[in-house]
Amino acid sequence: MPHPRRLVKDRLDQYYEEVASIILSRQNPATGLIPASIAVTTHGDYRDAWIRDNVYSIMAAWGLALAYRRIDDDEGRAYELEHATVKCMRGVLFAYMRQAHKVEQFKYSQDIEHALHAKFNTATGDTVVGDREWGHLQIDATSLFLLQLAQMTAAGMLVIYTMDEVHFIQNLVFYIERGYRTPDYGIWERGNKINHGTPELNSSSIGMVVAALQAINGVNLFGSRGGPSSVIHVLPDEITRNYTTLHSSLPRESNSKEVDAAVLSVISFPAFAVSDSKLITRTRNEIIKKLGGRHGFKRFLRDGHQTLLEDTSRLHYDAHELKVFEGIECEWPLFYTYMILDGLFRDDGKQVQEYRDLLEPLLVDSSMVSKFKHTEEAAQENSPADVHGKPKSQARASTSGRRSSVARRPIHRPPSGTKLVPELYIVPKDQITEEKASPGSVKRIPNENIPLVWAQSLYILGSLIQDDLLSPAELDPLGRRLLPFRPKQGSEVVVQIVLLSESPELQARLATFGLETQTIETCAPVHISPPSALRDAYMSLGENAKLGLSGRPKRPIGTMSTSKLYRCQGRLYAFLPHFMDKEEFYLVSDNNYLVSVLEQEVAFVKNHWWYPGRPTMVVMLTNQMIGGLKSNKDANSNQRWRYNHRDSKRNLLNFMMSLRSGMCGGVRVRVGRLSEMVNSSCIESLDFLVASQSEAAEDWHTVLKGEWQQPEVRRLQTEPVPATMASSQPPRGRSLRRKSSGGDMAGFIATTNVTKSPLKSPYYTEDPLSYEDDGFKLPEHIDVENLGLGRSLAPHDPSGRAGRSPLRTGSINRGVNGNALSGILSSSNEALEGSAPQNGDNRRSSYTFDLNDFKPKEVIKKGSASGLSDSPQMDSASWGANTGVTEKGTDSETVVGGLDVLTLTLNDPTNIGAATELLQSSTNLYDQIDLLHYLYSCCGLEYRVGTLGTIQSLLEEVYVKAMQMKEWSIVRQVAGILKKMVNSLTINVADLLIRGKPVAVGFGTNEFFIANPLSPEALSDLIYRHCASDIREAPLVQELLTYLGSLIRSTPALFDGIQRVRTYFFIIAMREEISRLKGCDEEEAVEHLMQLSPYEMKMLLNTVLSAREQTYSAADVALGLSTSYRWRNIHVQDSAANVLKMSTSGVALPSQLIISAQSAGFSAGNFAKVDLARDSAPTPLPAIFGRGLNVAVIDPLDGAIIESASFDTHISSDESYEFAKMIEWVDPGVLVVVVAKDDCAENLTQPARLACESIGSAKIRDVKYRDAWCIIGEKGAEPGTMPETHSAAAHGPSKLITRTIDLVSRRKKILATLPANNQMRLLTSGAASNMMMPSNGRWLRRRKNDGALNRVPPEFYPKVWMVLSKCNGIVIGREFLPRDPTISEKTPEEFNFVLEVESYLDVIRDPAERQIAVECLMVVSRIADRNPEIQINTGPLDLMKVIRDAVSEFWSKWVEKQDPAHVAAFVANVEARTMSPRPDGRPSAANAGPDLSFEKNERFARRLFFDLEQEGKEGTMAYLAKSAVRISFDVSWLGENSGHEDEAEDVLGDVKGRFPRASSTVE
Repeated sequence: MPHPRRLVKDRLDQYYEEVASIILSRQNPATGLIPASIAVTTHGDYRDAWIRDNVYSIMAAWGLALAYRRIDDDEGRAYELEHATVKCMRGVLFAYMRQAHKVEQFKYSQDIEHALHAKFNTATGDTVVGDREWGHLQIDATSLFLLQLAQMTAAGMLVIYTMDEVHFIQNLVFYIERGYRTPDYGIWERGNKINHGTPELNSSSIGMVVAALQAINGVNLFGSRGGPSSVIHVLPDEITRNYTTLHSSLPRESNSKEVDAAVLSVISFPAFAVSDSKLITRTRNEIIKKLGGRHGFKRFLRDGHQTLLEDTSRLHYDAHELKVFEGIECEWPLFYTYMILDGLFRDDGKQVQEYRDLLEPLLVDSSMVSKFKHTEEAAQENSPADVHGKPKSQARASTSGRRSSVARRPIHRPPSGTKLVPELYIVPKDQITEEKASPGSVKRIPNENIPLVWAQSLYILGSLIQDDLLSPAELDPLGRRLLPFRPKQGSEVVVQIVLLSESPELQARLATFGLETQTIETCAPVHISPPSALRDAYMSLGENAKLGLSGRPKRPIGTMSTSKLYRCQGRLYAFLPHFMDKEEFYLVSDNNYLVSVLEQEVAFVKNHWWYPGRPTMVVMLTNQMIGGLKSNKDANSNQRWRYNHRDSKRNLLNFMMSLRSGMCGGVRVRVGRLSEMVNSSCIESLDFLVASQSEAAEDWHTVLKGEWQQPEVRRLQTEPVPATMASSQPPRGRSLRRKSSGGDMAGFIATTNVTKSPLKSPYYTEDPLSYEDDGFKLPEHIDVENLGLGRSLAPHDPSGRAGRSPLRTGSINRGVNGNALSGILSSSNEALEGSAPQNGDNRRSSYTFDLNDFKPKEVIKKGSASGLSDSPQMDSASWGANTGVTEKGTDSETVVGGLDVLTLTLNDPTNIGAATELLQSSTNLYDQIDLLHYLYSCCGLEYRVGTLGTIQSLLEEVYVKAMQMKEWSIVRQVAGILKKMVNSLTINVADLLIRGKPVAVGFGTNEFFIANPLSPEALSDLIYRHCASDIREAPLVQELLTYLGSLIRSTPALFDGIQRVRTYFFIIAMREEISRLKGCDEEEAVEHLMQLSPYEMKMLLNTVLSAREQTYSAADVALGLSTSYRWRNIHVQDSAANVLKMSTSGVALPSQLIISAQSAGFSAGNFAKVDLARDSAPTPLPAIFGRGLNVAVIDPLDGAIIESASFDTHISSDESYEFAKMIEWVDPGVLVVVVAKDDCAENLTQPARLACESIGSAKIRDVKYRDAWCIIGEKGAEPGTMPETHSAAAHGPSKLITRTIDLVSRRKKILATLPANNQMRLLTSGAASNMMMPSNGRWLRRRKNDGALNRVPPEFYPKVWMVLSKCNGIVIGREFLPRDPTISEKTPEEFNFVLEVESYLDVIRDPAERQIAVECLMVVSRIADRNPEIQINTGPLDLMKVIRDAVSEFWSKWVEKQDPAHVAAFVANVEARTMSPRPDGRPSAANAGPDLSFEKNERFARRLFFDLEQEGKEGTMAYLAKSAVRISFDVSWLGENSGHEDEAEDVLGDVKGRFPRASSTVE
């Protein structure tokens, strides 16, 4: 019910008296600043003006002014209060503006020395302490000022008067916009809770940044009278980064503070920064549960500030000292006022009343406060000695030691009976023991600081709202309180995509494939610009010469910003996304990686878009990305089809065509012309550019257009090559040294000339076979495999090593020692550092070459397209030359000084001349990089190699060639030598750090943890210094960090349970996954890892992260790897071995595969549909469905997708040729699904139809123009025996055909076809130890992955803290984690405790054993928690002893259940694998019977134990519980004869439920 006017005015007048006497009477008449308090206590002088306190204090005056607006006769008080508010805000502004130089410095450095000061002299606005004498870096205070400035401006109150002030406010936006990555001292001015001067990332600070950026974006600081130049601009990417960081960190405050009451100001008034209502509730409940008390909330756990046990003579706490404050932390009524306001804004009357009732008894009557005395008494107490006489040593660094230069002025007494809010309540010293024994039982006393003006102001605001004198909407004119109730961000967003071609020629060629694009010219009147143009334009935003401000720093523009259109002076501009920019690092050379990035960015934009209009992404396709799709079948008629030689271009084209379906990775998209999308786009104004600067309008147009000039091609600095030398160069091609993931260079030939593009690499050429024309000087790479040699000519070599280049022994980047990355990725770090390897170093540091391989190859006919003559004899001779087989009668000593073998040791300059001579004649890209690596180690990058040029220029040449050939191992090797760096690395590392995932690079003593974001230069130096065990390691680490940063943005759930990102262990996990899939040793797995393309590397990383949730061989599907193909074509004779490998691969194999297919021509629906289900679980297919024939090749043993491709046989007979070659590539028995879409018959050649018949088609010859046709075939099937359907164009879509395949019977049939001796040979092979694995290796694989990633179950660390508190410490081997001071320094959920425990577990080198140790700790915790009467034995808890006892118990039971003959065979196999073989080749003790003792077979027993499930009576937890009770707990009271097993089962309780459940098919 509304109050009568007189009652309302009287009530407002009462509040006015309170505000005037408590707040306005203290406001300095000159500066407008307000002291935090008038108190001078034992903890310091509070009379300086703190920024945060000023903003909060003046809120009561502003709120009361808004309340006075409601009545007519306000006696001028509304005006008075409004202008008192303006004066205070401008006082803060003036104090800040006097430090404009600090704002300019901080924008670039984020250094604490350059931070704006947190407090100022109340009378003058001057600084009161030095830059490093206080925790000035408090981003939350600056953000709070900007937030309230935006709210007050929106309410119609003008605070900003001049353009200089507008520019300064804009620079304050730049000052805070990187708050998500800037550790600060936070709201309590202390950073780490130990108060030793270390800043932290604080959620309360980041939340205020989010609120300030969102609130002030688009606000015109001149109000309704302002123009475009007075509008504040915030880039959406900066808001998004802070927003996502906040939501990922809550409810945690920082690393040292697991929860903080200050977060209340973030989840509710005044910030309202969190949009997730569930997260708001969870955070509020955490604060109430952990910090709530009878007299207010604690600030954070173990807060010693102003407790009577605090030693005020020190500026910091000792680490072990914090435990003393537990349970007696001071309680602050301030936070009750926040809870009251929170309830009022949420209309939660129950909460309001609850905290009103709690607060009322804590308020102090003004008549009881002695400091409200007469003026003369106050003057006497304010002598200079009293103000300044307090020694500095008495001050603390946070809220103590507050020195003031302002004399205490006369204070008016508040009206009698005014309730004052004390700062905090303290436990009396004589009752501390009682309070600790019974928390909350002692009546606390307030400190001397009454009132805390900040708290009093919020109390008055709450009272105004509760008395219905003010509404929440008036305090929040921007509507921030409604954020949690708005529709979910991105829920209805449609992303608009515009496809551009860089030239009309490319546009025409893409049109023949059915992909419609635009060119830059046809987008008019919208101008298409590179993202750097937008970045350059924003550099002028906020620029002010008078204040010495330069505007926005030159930081990259993110995808959110480039998804807007921009208007400036009537012109429209669209900007390309930043990830389309060509950078020097090699990632963007992989089109598959670009596709994945585009999908990810589309999803990112959709999930975080909250602007009016739709996001519009402009994607430019270049000849380098798409060009050269036409194949040259004549040049490689004998080449065995490999999809990889064209897949990146084809996949990119298919992906772009798939966007027309309206979906992109689950996101709704719309593809069309730019002119059609302008009206529905989000358009931002850039008119501030013209208004703020004096340049002519056309100058800004030039800036916004961007420079489309082609980067200057860095031609090699060489002299002209003599004609004789040029003519003697061998033809180009590839070698069999390492199998390429890419194809022959002919597949990259482009057929047209195009205009220059800004996105093109400076090294890109439209004809990669004509490198010499572009300045390339090294002889071209010869590929023997593509010289017409079939598989039959190559000797059988399962390892693939026979086909390698003349590199005969291990080299710097192919080490063989060690069973970890530091041993496998072995290189010469000493060479890079300029020192020779030390004696005894087991790392290889030399290259050995057979010089016969560098002889001129006369057998190669000049000008032959294949590089060989037509003579088979010459082909064989060429084969021998390339494999190091020397022809008889050849004098090898004529080559290079008469040597047959040349060994080059890094950093040994003895053979520089020989290496230079070899380099000039080498035709193998691998040898070229190895030779260049040697020359670099001896001579440096500037050394000139004969007439070829400098080493750096030659390395760049090899780099470009390797990228074109997709030889990623070479690419990484060159990138490591040249120390290349990913442009976006700092952003991705920051994304990991701000989400609470510290990053570690290197290993062992060389491991370095990155806790705070670094500059690009510092980060690059750090990675290359600590990742030097292999020259390729540093580029690989950069890749991983880039992928991890993108994954944590898109799928943060993948990182659940992972506390730190340790790159070394991620590489180990990836190596293990490759070794498992491929069945190879660690050394070979590393080489396969290095040869993966960036996209394959990213997918492998995703597989490792998500392994616990995957079913079947989903990992293989994601990578294009089936469990039987193992990244290479497997022949029929190897099928039985593959069945055996699959059964022990750690992946549950499906038993049934159901395939369905349907086709429709252009006029019948125009679609192609293929559905796969393994054991009823759908298997996703890549987006392959384009016009023509769409093919899916499926593994007949496990149903995994081996390859998928689309061939546009409508447009080109070359596509028919490629289709036929693919079918030829497929082995007999492999499943092949072919579905036609639109039209497939126009250029479907005879060989292509024959290929269809080879998979069982009987109707392919009846298929006509735009007919529907599909088949679920099998290679080698008779025509007519496979499910097939055909429908004429006029008769509609084809019928849906389905085929059900029993995979189990297929696998059994293959094994049954083998002779018995072959079966036995397989069963006694290296896989024998896996055959008896309890879970077929599934749990072992999961534990290896989780252990390598340091993943732990929920609540693990608090459980460890509890276990540690009940014993004297935990022992693992020789490492000891003591009880004290660990638990006295750190709280259970403190992140620093997490890091300490994780480091302690690092001593366990086996990842699977590490996970068993984690399970053991969880079991011990559950036993102790559920049975407090059972005490842990005196002394430390020995984890390894418990685990070994559990394994021994398991082994005893396992041996009893097994067939003795099988056990003997497997034990013999284990001996053969783990021990040195006998000279006679016979197994040891073969006739004496197997020794099945645990001691003899402990290694095998542990492997079996690690593969047990967690649950059940025979699970790891059951065994661990029994051993733990038997060894570590005092159960003597149960009696000597009582069994412990039943007790262990009872005390386990629901411990099994504490671990994350994985799919039953994975676990």
